[in-house]
Amino acid sequence: MADRIDLPRDELERLYVAEGLSSNQIAEIFHCHPLTVRARMREYGISLRPHGWQRLVRHVPESVITEWPSARLAYAVGLIASDGYLDEGNNCVILTTTDFELVQIYQSVLGVQDTRVIITHPDPIRKTAYIMQICDYAFRTFIEDRGLTPKKSLTIGPLEIPDAVFVDFLRGELDGDGSWYVAHGWRKVEYLVAKFTSGSRIYLEWLQSVIERLTGLVGRFSGHGLVYNGYNAEKLGEWLYYATDLPCLTRKREKWVEWMHRRSGIDG
Repeated sequence: MADRIDLPRDELERLYVAEGLSSNQIAEIFHCHPLTVRARMREYGISLRPHGWQRLVRHVPESVITEWPSARLAYAVGLIASDGYLDEGNNCVILTTTDFELVQIYQSVLGVQDTRVIITHPDPIRKTAYIMQICDYAFRTFIEDRGLTPKKSLTIGPLEIPDAVFVDFLRGELDGDGSWYVAHGWRKVEYLVAKFTSGSRIYLEWLQSVIERLTGLVGRFSGHGLVYNGYNAEKLGEWLYYATDLPCLTRKREKWVEWMHRRSGIDG
């Protein structure tokens, strides 16, 4: 006969009642089966929520959604378009990243500091991943209204992003699945490169066309990436980082800043 799994009543009640976690989520924390969680709850007299309760839960403040179009919400959409996905059959929007700073920024721009973050520890070769799940029917509806869907890697195309906040959306896209790096050209001359990555060529073509229309900068395609080289990359960075207090991933912004400092030293 299998050993009984004891779950502390106070902690179980706190997670289920105070934090609103599901039995499946609590089971992940205690490394047991959800049926075990529900059995202990019945023993402790903790009332189960009615079926479908999670469809009415709100985490993102209404004020954050109603202020759209806003720079901070556009940035969050960019993160979801690149590093996030929409669960099927529920109201959840999930962001997965290996940068904990990105988790903090995402929570801050959405005003959801109390949302639980799942930390996964893969084999030593890979980085630790942080998974942030927001189950909020109004936020999910907002995201779908922008044009994102479940299995977005197969379906993503042009999104409903106003020109006024497209730069903030693009900065989120870059922080999620883009990069800055220095490449070597003819005679080993170095130049800056900005790259946006996606499995959808239609989506990359949309990014390219909007960037060119708003800035005049021209990008080219390389495999599954849209790249901006040299002068175009430098000017793209000036556009993306138009202020010093913007939500952005520090390590990526610093790559552009360091390069621009190098360029100013060479030009000077």
